[in-house]
Amino acid sequence: MPLHCPRCKKNIDKTKVDEIDAQLMNTYHNDALRRGLCPVCMTPLIDTEKKVDQ
Repeated sequence: MPLHCPRCKKNIDKTKVDEIDAQLMNTYHNDALRRGLCPVCMTPLIDTEKKVDQ
């Protein structure tokens, strides 16, 4: 299940988060994924695996 950005309407595969984070840090010094934020718009990412309490 992916991480989802509601603003960009994009998904980030959880299995690739570490790889993408390393690329962002090396290229742009962007640590947004480490902080749970979308690297494009800085909106908090939604973990689509978490259940919502009803």
